[in-house]
Amino acid sequence: MIAAALALIFCPLPLPAALQAAAPSTTQRFGAVSSSQADATQVGLDILAVGGNAVDAAIAVHFALAVTYPYAGNLGGGGFFLLRDAHGEAWFLDFRETAPAAAQPDMYLGADGQPLAALSRLGWKAVGVPGAVPGMWEAHQRWGKLPWRQLVAPAVALARDGFRLNESGTSSLQQSGELLRADALAAHLFFDGEGMPLPTGTLLRQPQLAATLETIAHDGVDAFRSGAIVDELVAASAAGGGILSAPDFRDYQPQLRPVIAFDWRGRTILAASPPSSGGIFLQQVLGSLDGFPLRMWGFRDARSVQLIGEATSAAFRDRNRWLGDPAGRDFDLAALVAPQYLRARRRNLSPQRYTRPDRGLPQPFTEHLETTHFSVVDGDGAAVSCTTTLNGAYGAKVMAPGGFFMNNEMDDFAAKPGEANQFGLVQSAYNAVIAGRRPLSSMCPVIVVVDEKVDAVIGSPGGPTILTSVLQVLLNRYEFGMSALQAVAAPRFHRQDLPPTLRYEALRLSGTMRNHLRSLGQPLESRDFIGDVNAIFRIKNRWQAIADPRWNGAAGVVTNP
Repeated sequence: MIAAALALIFCPLPLPAALQAAAPSTTQRFGAVSSSQADATQVGLDILAVGGNAVDAAIAVHFALAVTYPYAGNLGGGGFFLLRDAHGEAWFLDFRETAPAAAQPDMYLGADGQPLAALSRLGWKAVGVPGAVPGMWEAHQRWGKLPWRQLVAPAVALARDGFRLNESGTSSLQQSGELLRADALAAHLFFDGEGMPLPTGTLLRQPQLAATLETIAHDGVDAFRSGAIVDELVAASAAGGGILSAPDFRDYQPQLRPVIAFDWRGRTILAASPPSSGGIFLQQVLGSLDGFPLRMWGFRDARSVQLIGEATSAAFRDRNRWLGDPAGRDFDLAALVAPQYLRARRRNLSPQRYTRPDRGLPQPFTEHLETTHFSVVDGDGAAVSCTTTLNGAYGAKVMAPGGFFMNNEMDDFAAKPGEANQFGLVQSAYNAVIAGRRPLSSMCPVIVVVDEKVDAVIGSPGGPTILTSVLQVLLNRYEFGMSALQAVAAPRFHRQDLPPTLRYEALRLSGTMRNHLRSLGQPLESRDFIGDVNAIFRIKNRWQAIADPRWNGAAGVVTNP
């Protein structure tokens, strides 16, 4: 269901009780938040209103989403945190999940040596070591301003006192109902006595999760290093055939990674480096498109669509062949974005050609939205672009005793290099299952800087469509000259290397465009929706926060009188 994006201005905001007692004075003039859930967006705006910086608000939004958006928001997953601070310094914090110490390269293969998809997608054996809580703690210790407990308190209140399920929440429970009902904790929490999902408008209270969050608020990261939460989680993993151990939680560490920064048409694009494929992908595609007259052709020209699709397909080939955890890399990453390399690629691109893949098709492509992205800016000029994930819908479909879903991130590894994963991506040995490694990701948080000021904060869920969704918002805004809202709302398309089908939202291609693309040999397939972009744009000296009108997110701006 398409929901109208909310772009509300609060001046000033009434403060919830959890924030009133410790509200400091502030000199911030404004800030903005965009996320996929209205309660979480409000939490972020409240934190900005009491003087929190962009990092504080992002941490609070993250924990709120763990309560109000269990489909993807999480304590049992991980993600990427991209920050440009108030001094203009850029930082990338990787809190992606890792393979447990007991992980083996062949752990998801059957007796015939072929991947058993269910093993890496469903149940405790599919679960990687979560990085969500250590990641938020690390961000707070490095860059936070308000007390940690104050940032977790709104999520505690939402879990304890409840929030109203919206239509999307109920729909997602219906779609995953059979698998979720197999988990006793999830069945008790989200379904009635007859096994039906809770209806829209239900006040959902989560006492177990509230207790977990209260422990996190009190103990910080130690709550996920050892103690009752970890002990119960490890016991549940063992009982369910998983391989998580207490040392996995004790030893997990978020990692500061290099920020990929490159110039594009007078702007600086800041993006994540591996294990994210986002920065390399964007630099390759935008660099290889340079020199083509996209602006002259326009958004509605089949040449623009086919050329962009050819460029993204080539970038996906490199992504799947070369990228993975940096710990396993044995080559210079700069080679993939070297000017001479991109010039050679540019010479091989044509808007009048469809390049066939060099091997047979893998399993059918499935788009997923089980990741979530939120964007935050504050009045001092700092910005956070943060994408977090459980990987599949409700992750591995198992709930920890502490009241939160666990990820199925192990499916993002190449269970058998050369075979397709759930997204149809065929990846190499650089992304093989190795203990302690982090799987390759399509998560692509981005910050755009113009004239030394943040101009846009962008990101999306959607598996591999994250990459093409973020790319197209950039092109829409800066190449095709769209307004901020148009850049997010414009219909999108997606093409990866395998499968080679160009998938498009119904309004993206006219009949004439479809006929032309088919005449080139390009396979086509219509999709309902692609991506869920939550973004913030600078419009002169003010922010415009936009939640993707395809879905039920919310965006807002807060100002001080």
